[in-house]
Amino acid sequence: MDRSIPLDLVNCLALQLRNAGRSDKDRRKDLASALEQLLQAHPPDMDKEKTMLVLALLLAKEVANHTPSLLRDVFRTTVNFINPNLRAYVRSLTRNELD
Repeated sequence: MDRSIPLDLVNCLALQLRNAGRSDKDRRKDLASALEQLLQAHPPDMDKEKTMLVLALLLAKEVANHTPSLLRDVFRTTVNFINPNLRAYVRSLTRNELD
C-alpha cells in the first residue's frame, strides 16, 4: 500500500505542513484531503476505516521519511486527525485484541 502513495502527494503535504502559519485545523484538512485522494485509488474491498487508518499512518511515515524535520508535526497532525475521525475504529481494534 505504501508504494501506491505518489511522491507528489507526499511533497505537497510536506510543503503544507512546513507552513508554520497554518492552524492545526487546516493541517488536519490537508491530511484529510490527501487521504481522500488516496482512498479513491484503492479498491473498496477493505473496510473504509481500516483503509483510512493504514493510509494515514503510511502517509505520515512517507512525509517523515521525505522530510525528517516534520516528524513531530506530521505525527501530531495524524494523531489529531485519527482521534475524532477514527477513534471508534481504533477502540474496536483494541477491544478485539483483548477478547
